[in-house]
This record gives sequence, structure tokens and C-alpha cells, in this order.
Amino acid sequence: MKKLTALFLIGLIVVMGGCIGSTPTPSTTSSAYTSNITTATASQSPAEITSSTNLPPNASPSNASSLNTKTTKKISFVPVEVNISSRVHVKIDPRMELVEILYFLSNPEWYNQEVSPYLTGANIYSYPYLKDVSDYFGNYTNDTAVQLVYKVVQNGLTYDAVPEFALHLNPVNFSKNTNWSDMLRLRPDLNTTLLDEFAEAVSKFANETDFCRFYNEHRAFYNKTLQEFAKNDEILLNITQFEENFFGENASSWTIIPLTLMSHHGFAYYFDKDGSKRVYAFLGFGSVHDGVPVVNINGNGVTFLVHEFAHSFVNPAVDSNYALFKPYEPLYNPVREKLSMMAYTDFKIMLYETFVRAVEAYYLNVTGHPDAAKRKLGMNSVAFYFIKDVYNAYTSDYMKHRSEYKTFNDFMPELAKVVGKVYNQTEGGKKVNPPLTFYDFVSSAKSQGVVVAYSPGMLTRQSAENLYKWLLSAKVNATIKPVSSLTREDLKRNLALIIYSNNSLLHELNKNAIVVVNGTRVYSKPSGETYLSVLWTLQIIRNPWNDNSIVFLETGTNDRVFLYYIPSRAEYTTYIIYSLPTSTLFEWG
Repeated sequence: MKKLTALFLIGLIVVMGGCIGSTPTPSTTSSAYTSNITTATASQSPAEITSSTNLPPNASPSNASSLNTKTTKKISFVPVEVNISSRVHVKIDPRMELVEILYFLSNPEWYNQEVSPYLTGANIYSYPYLKDVSDYFGNYTNDTAVQLVYKVVQNGLTYDAVPEFALHLNPVNFSKNTNWSDMLRLRPDLNTTLLDEFAEAVSKFANETDFCRFYNEHRAFYNKTLQEFAKNDEILLNITQFEENFFGENASSWTIIPLTLMSHHGFAYYFDKDGSKRVYAFLGFGSVHDGVPVVNINGNGVTFLVHEFAHSFVNPAVDSNYALFKPYEPLYNPVREKLSMMAYTDFKIMLYETFVRAVEAYYLNVTGHPDAAKRKLGMNSVAFYFIKDVYNAYTSDYMKHRSEYKTFNDFMPELAKVVGKVYNQTEGGKKVNPPLTFYDFVSSAKSQGVVVAYSPGMLTRQSAENLYKWLLSAKVNATIKPVSSLTREDLKRNLALIIYSNNSLLHELNKNAIVVVNGTRVYSKPSGETYLSVLWTLQIIRNPWNDNSIVFLETGTNDRVFLYYIPSRAEYTTYIIYSLPTSTLFEWG
């Protein structure tokens, strides 16, 4: 496809009396990214905003929080945005930015362990925006909105529910703008009274802290973030074209929102009214370069966006046809524990993820990356164990008979047959051997104890001691010793082995291994790939000396490659293959 140069439409704002009303002024922030510019070009003429504008297309104003047009000021506030095309936009949504800031200030356990920017290795020196947020809002950590984050997280406002909540806020005064009914479809346990309370507190926080001022002072930083992301304009356009062709639907708009205070995870959402679909993708960053958060969109990382966009088509198709799949719900049982820890809490969500991940693999294959597609299917088959059946249905039936299946929704009855066949072959999932996870290892260790053993070396011993201390803190009865001191009785127990990849124990361990390790050669059973490099691997496997015990197996080609594994971040981990010299995560499942 011919490359279309992105038109950078930077909306810098002329503020007439602030966002809404006069507000107390926090201390001025000062960093490389702050700016006091008050004139600029904008992606559109600033709108005169009243209580009835800027509503999502399927929404109705909330009576409790709609603006009074008699008191609303005429203001100019255009979010920083880059238009890749007339329908494809990249922006820093002030609503999401505000909610991210609240989670950052509150720092609940979920945020700290799953999406915190510090998980990327960022700090206040490499990423000054963190300091700017802390300095500007530091006096408000006891604010009601910040304190309520703990409650809403416990109630389930995590992962994709966070941006969903943000999109339900008014883009001007950040109060509740629409009801929560669409969010309740997947999260029926959400407390709407608590959501109302949180939305009201968010609005007050924005007003009291003069959040709009903070946003405006950081427009240069936001613009730099978007410019970096929009360098991938051709890829972004190709992805949206792929999605529309694959699913047989056109979206009225595609909006990509890079996240500045959430890492690693991506989220999706859509609004659909009268056949007009507005698609959103929220992408967490994986690293920081030159003070700017970077989302991996090039190479194989491109499927991050393919994945999030695909949810806006797959999810409604599954929802409208779920009666066809409901008889096969027992297929969720073998992987219930692993998927629940990944926030995939029922069979319907398992279907979402299986179908979407198969779309990712198809995209990789048709864009010239068949090996990456194979790896994608292999890695995902650990938990989404019928993904290859779905992928084969895409390639052998759906894409070959598009005259019959105009849209993805038309193909749902056939996918139900595919899932039904899996159900029959596995006797309703009873014949499926669920993958062991780190959670399984810890659970077994808590009940039976564990022996931690290590190969001679400074980092192997340090890694073993770190894990040993963590296990003790988790109330596990653990002992630690050099691997050369293991007895025959030790080998029959739960084991945590931190060993070199040429250790003689691997002869037996490889019999149950997911990743077969032999010196500098590593073979992945899920993907069928062989790797030759300076590698570090981790896997949770059944103990070959005692089927009732579990082995946490960490291997490295030399002492320098051993990492400090952080268990709390990946309880659902089954295996990892990582190259330390190139900082490349080859596989993870």
C-alpha cells in the first residue's frame, strides 16, 4: 500500500479561564517537557462545549453529572492528537491521562505488579514525566479520588476496565457522562454506586488540582510521544485495512491511545450505534527512549495492536452468538486456574482471547512472517489449547469462502462446530492436561516444602538465595543447598533448580520438559523452534523422579545470564525463553 505521510495536527490550546471554573493552583512543574505556549495550530477548531456534546455514540447523558449549559463556560481544549488519516487517529486522551495519574499516585498492588511504569526499568531520571506527576500532584495523595482507587481495584476496576471507565467520563469536566451498563456485561459484579462515587471524586480532583493546566504544560511531551509512535503510519494504516478486510466491517474511526503511566499491557474498547463503530486501542509502553515512552509496534510486536483492535470485532460476534458455544463451557475447566490469574475469568473471555490470538497468527502469516505465526500459535496453545483448530478454520474455510461468510459474525456457527469437535475429542476437557504454572509450584511447595539448589557461580547462588528468601516470605518450608549436595530423597521432593544448561540432571528433567535444554541448544515443544544462543530459560514441570512433585527449573548457558526472577509478577507463567545479550524474549507462555 502506498505510504501516506502522517499529518501532525498538534492541538495547543488557548485557555479561557481554565477547564471549568476557577481552581487552586498547584506549584508549577518544570521539566524538559513543560511548555507555556498558548498559541498553536489545532486538528480542528476548538469547540464550544456544552453538556450535550462529545458523548459516545451509544450513550445518553447522566442526569446526575451532566453540565448545566447556563453555567458552562466557552472554553478551548483540544487534546494532543495526530491524524494518520481521516479515520485513524493517535491521541493522548485527557480522561485516560487523569485516571492513569490517580492509579500512579495510589499505586495499589495490581498496578504495582502488573502495569507500573517502573516495571520497564524507567525511573525519574530516564523518564522525567514520573517526577513531574509526583511533583505536581504530590500534595494530593490523600485526596478522596486517590484513596478510592484501592476500593475500585478491589471491586474489579483493573486491566481493560480502567480505560473503559475513563471513556465514560465527560471530556470537559471529567464527571460521569454515560451509564455503566455496557461495562457490566463482562463485569456484573462492579458496584455502580462505587463507580458513581469514584467518577464524582475524579471530577473534583481534576478541578481542585487544575489538571488541565498540568496537561497543557506537558503538551510538548505528549506531542513528542505521539510523533514517535506515528512514525509507524504505514503500518497503522495497513493494520486497520487488514482488520476491516478480515472481519468484513468498516469502522467509522480508529483511535490509538499510547499510555504514559501504564506499561506492558494493552486494552481495547468500542462504541457501536446504528452500525457506526468507533474502535479504541490503549497501548502500554515497553521501554523509554530519550525520555519518551515507546510502544513496540515494529516487527513481531505489531500484533500488539492487531490484537487490541481485533477485540472490537471478535467480542461482539461471540456475544451475539454465545448460545452456540455455551454447551462447551466445561472446556474452560482445565485452564481455569491459569486463565483466571490472567484476568480471563470465564469461557466467554477464553473464546475472545483464543479467536483474537488466532487472528494475530493469521496476520503474521499473511504479512510474511510464517515462523512468527508458528511461534505465536505454539506459545498460546499452552493455555488456549484449541487455538490451532481455530486458526486452521480461518485458513481452510473462512478466508477461502468469503463470498459465503461476508463478515466474521457469519462464521460463528462454523467456529462453534470447531469448538464442539474439540469438546467431543477431549470428553468435555477431561482429557486435557492443564499446564503447570508458578502458582502450582508455590501451592505444592506450601503443602510439601521445597529444596532450592544451584550450580556453582556467583549469580546462580544469588538467584537461588533470592528465590529462597521469597519462598520463606511466602510461608514456604524451604531449604537451600548446592546442586551437588542433592540426595536421592531430595530429588523426589518439590525442587527449585537454578542450574547451568549442561547439568547432568537435565537428562531426566528433559523427559517432562516444555523447553528441552541441551547446552547451548534449546528446543521449544510448544512452538517447535530451536534456539542457539546465550540463553536463560524458566519452566514449571512435573518432577521426573516423583510425579506428585513439581520442579521450578531455571537454566542458563553461563553464570552471567541468570536473572532475578520476580514471582509476584507472573504467577501464571509456565515457561520463558530469553536471550540476555540481545534482551530478546523469544517465547513466553
